[in-house]
Amino acid sequence: MRLIRLLKHDLAKETRTWVDENLISTDQAASICLRYGIDYHAHLKHSYGYYVLVSLGYLFIGLSLITVIGANWEDIPRAMRMAGLVAITLLANLGGIYNYKHNRGKSAVGLFFLGAIFYGASIILIAQIYHIGEHYPDGVFWWAMGVLPLAFLLRSNLIMMLSVALAFIWFFVEAGLHFYPLFFPVFLILTGWYVLRLQQSNIVFLALIAGIGIWAESTLSWYLDETHRFNFGPENVALGAAIFILFHAIAKWLAHRDDHRLKDYGTLLGVWTLRFAIVSLVVFSFEETWEGLMLTDWEIPKFTVGLSIVLCGLAIVLSYISGRQVVAATAFSAFYLTALFMVMSKNIGNPQSLQILDNIVMVATGVWLIMRGFHDGVSHYFYLGIIIIMITALLRYIDLVGDYIGAAILFAVFAFILLGAARYWKRSAGMEVKQS
Repeated sequence: MRLIRLLKHDLAKETRTWVDENLISTDQAASICLRYGIDYHAHLKHSYGYYVLVSLGYLFIGLSLITVIGANWEDIPRAMRMAGLVAITLLANLGGIYNYKHNRGKSAVGLFFLGAIFYGASIILIAQIYHIGEHYPDGVFWWAMGVLPLAFLLRSNLIMMLSVALAFIWFFVEAGLHFYPLFFPVFLILTGWYVLRLQQSNIVFLALIAGIGIWAESTLSWYLDETHRFNFGPENVALGAAIFILFHAIAKWLAHRDDHRLKDYGTLLGVWTLRFAIVSLVVFSFEETWEGLMLTDWEIPKFTVGLSIVLCGLAIVLSYISGRQVVAATAFSAFYLTALFMVMSKNIGNPQSLQILDNIVMVATGVWLIMRGFHDGVSHYFYLGIIIIMITALLRYIDLVGDYIGAAILFAVFAFILLGAARYWKRSAGMEVKQS
């Protein structure tokens, strides 16, 4: 799926310019936007910059009132404090209900957002009034839970983002106090339901993906560490790599669904998992990284290998079902499992051989992206492949693999790849000219 799906709102603005210049008709513009799941006529009536500014305005109104109350907190009688907190929360939500009934949806969302901020401040300050502080992360938990129904009822991305942000804050605070965040999967399930069934939001979707990864890693650390601290060990590295291989396969599966919302999510997830894979390959292109893993003791090696095989197997199956990049999914899974086995065995491989293997995969990935850019007509993949080749060359110039002869051969291979790509591009461009 073309990366234009990530820029579809800019596409809607551009089609409006084409209509104004009489390049296309309004019906044609509407058809183009509809292909990417955009209502052209509704888009003309909205200004996202305006709503961002209004939302930030409501946020700072809430912060200013909370600051004024906090500055005079000790001088206000307890009963007045309690009544004042309840009053401002109630008034903000009543204003939201009034605007909602009069079909002023955006104003209603802004007031409900302001009411959600007052709601959280009321929880914290009322707990302070009555000295309720036995386990303070509970306040953040109930704040997030209280905001969540509003997001579902209004289908508001703004309020949903507030709830998700609060859920993450609660997760990290709870885990930081050595308590397992038991209800965090509930937030993940509800967030998934929201973005897949109710309202599209790329930010909330990426937060969902990040939440799944963080929760899985923290659960593994909780199991391994008796003190219940998040200590990042080799098992976490292995789990993270396997999860992102699976995420990339899920991205391809989503990108080939009929629902435009799922297509957008698939494109977005595919871009970010690819970037993560490139960064990971760069990190593991150094001998010291592999040496550190090989010197580390694995606490649950059999479970780690079994889980990795299952996740990679699911990735290959999803790629096969979607009918795209089965070879790439199989190749990355094979590389990952081979490297994992060599690191764990310690007697079969050595850090330098794993470093060389990683660099080979980096070069192969660069070539694959260049060819994919040619085939699909997506410049992003083409230039990303070129960047990978250049990064590999730069890193190998700084940290030579083997000896100088080996590095010279490697640079000659890079030159052959780039010149071959240029020749192929020239030939392809010539064919297009002849066909036209």
